[in-house]
Amino acid sequence: MPAAAACIEPCPAQLSSDQIERFRADGYLAFDGFLDASRVAEGQAAMTELLRTLVERARGGELKLDRNPAAMRNYSGYRIMEPGTDTGVLFEPGLEIDLERMDFATLERSYRKFSTPSKGHGYFARLSADARLMWLLEPLLGPAPILYGDMALCKPPRIGSSKPWHQDSAYFLYEPFDAGVDVWIALDDATIENGCMFVLPGAHHLGPRRHEHRDDCTVADGRLDLTQAVPVELKAGGVLLFSVVLPHYTPPNRSERRRRAMQLFYRGAQTRLIGSDEKLANYRESDGTPASCAAAGQAANKKALGAADA
Repeated sequence: MPAAAACIEPCPAQLSSDQIERFRADGYLAFDGFLDASRVAEGQAAMTELLRTLVERARGGELKLDRNPAAMRNYSGYRIMEPGTDTGVLFEPGLEIDLERMDFATLERSYRKFSTPSKGHGYFARLSADARLMWLLEPLLGPAPILYGDMALCKPPRIGSSKPWHQDSAYFLYEPFDAGVDVWIALDDATIENGCMFVLPGAHHLGPRRHEHRDDCTVADGRLDLTQAVPVELKAGGVLLFSVVLPHYTPPNRSERRRRAMQLFYRGAQTRLIGSDEKLANYRESDGTPASCAAAGQAANKKALGAADA
């Protein structure tokens, strides 16, 4: 059972000094009412429109439906991607997707996420540059935060997969690794039953935690006290701001209600982009243990090669 409920307040025009201090201490802030009902509806419609565009282009032969047989389970579903980019839609793992035989309503109940939707639909591009969002981010990151990436997420009813405990800083290629804030905006009411976000307040102070490759890139067992996990149940239009080092997780959706959300990743203007080799070398636990998702991938590959040679 969760240790406590999250503190969720009405969304302010700007953060108070108390809220800034709580973010530093707990690693997150949660607010109701960041988006009004009309902008929530617009976001829901944008996800439908983006999916329809990608599906129609694939049906017309312009894009390809495929999947990556070497991917971890959470990324092993069918996908429709823009060639040479990471922009597109990923369907839930284990589903057989037939674009010719499946109607659009079924396809809409089958996808997991859009990657970089800001490149595919104006709604998401506008949201990523929203002035009110910048007012919330600047006290945490400094002036002119930089958009590092974005996703639009969906947990379909009954089949929406979990996202295991992880730190986004384990993925990201910039330094300082902790100079980033994630923004998670609910486009449906997000509850424990349909897969809301869980966080571990204060656990960002632990620094990098070693990650492993399983169904996904996840924090290794024994690195976190999961009894302290807090669910952040947001109404549609609510927003969660959290440190990129804060461990977080979303459970599977076992309800009859889907859970859509937008996630935006920002880094401070003082950060610098780095390469994967520098990430592997520098992103470590305090005792020097490699902690990045890239290091987890290397360990998994070495283990697989060892098993093949045995």
